Amino acid sequence: MGNLKSERSASNLKSEKPWQVLARRKVYESGWIDIQHLDIRLPDGKILRDIHMVDYRYPAASVIPISDDGRILLIDHYRVFTDTRGWEAPAGKIDEGESPEQAVARELMEETGHRAASYKKLGHYHPSNGSSNQTFHVFVARGITRVDDIQDTNEVMGLRWFTPQEVREMIARNEILDGLSLTGLCWAIARGEI
Repeated sequence: MGNLKSERSASNLKSEKPWQVLARRKVYESGWIDIQHLDIRLPDGKILRDIHMVDYRYPAASVIPISDDGRILLIDHYRVFTDTRGWEAPAGKIDEGESPEQAVARELMEETGHRAASYKKLGHYHPSNGSSNQTFHVFVARGITRVDDIQDTNEVMGLRWFTPQEVREMIARNEILDGLSLTGLCWAIARGEI
């Protein structure tokens, strides 16, 4: 006889909410994130109090630009919070009133000076669903044309086109440290896009 929990369908999992939020209290607010304390009732009836949650005000999106010959454009980025520098996919927040596709087109232009002829959405996910509600959308872009210089020179230190093999090797060697870029690149590889 099978395990009841393991036999639930994906559609049932979406509708079941075994944890119940009893209360929310905002303890910090900014233009980018809010911090909330939640009181939560677990399925066994136990109540957890003051669980921290990062409430992202805006979703974000990333784009994997792919040239006609299959190379991938990545940006050289310095991240002050981790004191790391590395290769990342263009990405950023989705502004109010903007679709995810419009956001990645804007980010591609700002961070690389390139435009794409087409965008294909790979999907969306929650990169840290144990502590935040952030939603992150991932696209691949094709028909890439350089039309301008990098507009965001504070964020972007440089650009480089990589072959699919180089990207796979960098992933295997733990050289791509940005989790959002890493997820998008792995997703594109799994889908046969690169």
